[in-house]
Amino acid sequence: MARNVPTYKLFGENEIWPSPEPFHHETISARSALHDWEIRPHSHGDLLQVLFLRSGSAEMELETDRRELVTPCILSVPPGRVHGFRFVPGIDGAIVSLPGFLVDRLTGDDAAIRAELAAPMYRELKRGDPEFAQFSGYFDEFAAEYAGHEPGRLNLLTSLLRLVLIRLARSGRPGHVAAAPSDRYRRRLERFVAMIDSYYREHRPVTFYAERLGVTAAQLNNTCRRETGKSAKQLVHERLLLEARRLLVYSDLDITAIGLALGFADSAYFTRFFNRLQGMTPSRFRLVKHSG
Repeated sequence: MARNVPTYKLFGENEIWPSPEPFHHETISARSALHDWEIRPHSHGDLLQVLFLRSGSAEMELETDRRELVTPCILSVPPGRVHGFRFVPGIDGAIVSLPGFLVDRLTGDDAAIRAELAAPMYRELKRGDPEFAQFSGYFDEFAAEYAGHEPGRLNLLTSLLRLVLIRLARSGRPGHVAAAPSDRYRRRLERFVAMIDSYYREHRPVTFYAERLGVTAAQLNNTCRRETGKSAKQLVHERLLLEARRLLVYSDLDITAIGLALGFADSAYFTRFFNRLQGMTPSRFRLVKHSG
């Protein structure tokens, strides 16, 4: 039987938080202590989560990769990404969860910032550096204001969130100043990525997507290369590969069944596809991940 990766509002919960704020704040220990300090792999339908860890030890699983988190650090997980954590008891940190509509509102028309936040981000910090002091100050003030009832509380909290998101997006690529992408191209790419989620199992050609977006295949490819450096076909294949990796790690379906679930009529074709993109066979990948 397949072990499905659950989708939660917050970890372990199927209802949105009861407080009236459009975002949620809690310490890392408040929730992880309830689950023996392990947050098992899961996803959130429409929540961006930002974690700030001051001290302690932690390990993160993002999709099918594991990594040690070096504290202090700040990281974000965008909606829909499978992730989990293992924390050492006593870790000092906090997490803020906010829905996609609020991220869009806080970042406004800044497509470059939204583009950075659309991907998972992880930034190691150093005590004594201005960047650590900034994030530490933002999270300290946010925690105090979140727990209080002062006038203007919601406005101040959203202002702090805006600062955190912008600073986080800027820190994602140190020393690199991204060229501001055209809103028209960015919107086209966002629509394309959403369509990929709906149709990637059907192995549709690029022309299928282009026609529904009202552009030519060449225009769609140009948009994808301009915004991501990859072709439209590469983006479709990456989504297919991501789902294959998820099923290999988080389910006990055999290779043939996984291939069929992903639209491959021939398991040998699925194996060749996976091997070409991942650099190893599906069986080898599953063995490596489960033995790790």
